[in-house]
Amino acid sequence: MNTEVLTKIGLTNNEVKVYLDLLGMGSTSAGDLIKKVELHRTAVYDILERLIEKGLVTYVIIGRIKHFEVVETRQLLDYIEHQKDELDDHKKEIEKILPELSMKRKLSKESQEATIFKGKKAVKTIAEDVLRTGKEMYVYGAEGKLKQIFPIYYHHFHRKRLEKKLNIKIIYCEKIRKQERHNELKNVEIRYLPDEFETPANTWIFGDKIAIIVWSEQPIATLIRSKEVAKAYHTNFTLLWSLAKK
Repeated sequence: MNTEVLTKIGLTNNEVKVYLDLLGMGSTSAGDLIKKVELHRTAVYDILERLIEKGLVTYVIIGRIKHFEVVETRQLLDYIEHQKDELDDHKKEIEKILPELSMKRKLSKESQEATIFKGKKAVKTIAEDVLRTGKEMYVYGAEGKLKQIFPIYYHHFHRKRLEKKLNIKIIYCEKIRKQERHNELKNVEIRYLPDEFETPANTWIFGDKIAIIVWSEQPIATLIRSKEVAKAYHTNFTLLWSLAKK
């Protein structure tokens, strides 16, 4: 018999042990049960008390001695239904305080102007943020390596981007032109600046956020959230875009 399911409905391992042993023994005294389960006396009494509270065990007094026994086993289903009712109540309570919790989170986030991410997954984290933000993306600087690091995710990202109808404008250096990246992706517009404009970092602008990514062996990304800074970066991008060539 697979007893693991009993722990999945909320019983502890010791509660399962006592429940099953008592089920096999039938009506029995605590003393006999303690010998059977080989647990400390106090622990057994505590477990019995919890099982009684859960409606799974009951007792009768015979000659001043309590005899414990498992109630009808279908009571397990009633116990699960009771848990479901409690969860529904908890859900309603959580729904009531969600607006307040969301406001606290919003206020907390507003105080965080910059976050630093390290490691290869840093770029993936920021790419997901781009999708969530749902704003047109502006990119310039060093050649990106998202495709090289996450080839499968790279295609997933652009597929999701197209589903959300998000366009990208990219400014590359002339040396990238020969790769013909403009033929690789849809809804992406690319222009080129002379190679002397190349920078060691890749800059993404989306919504009120700016991500500055250094493509080292372990990428480092700084995510800045600020409407003013994002506006300044976008103005700079617009200037470079006007100077860049198709």
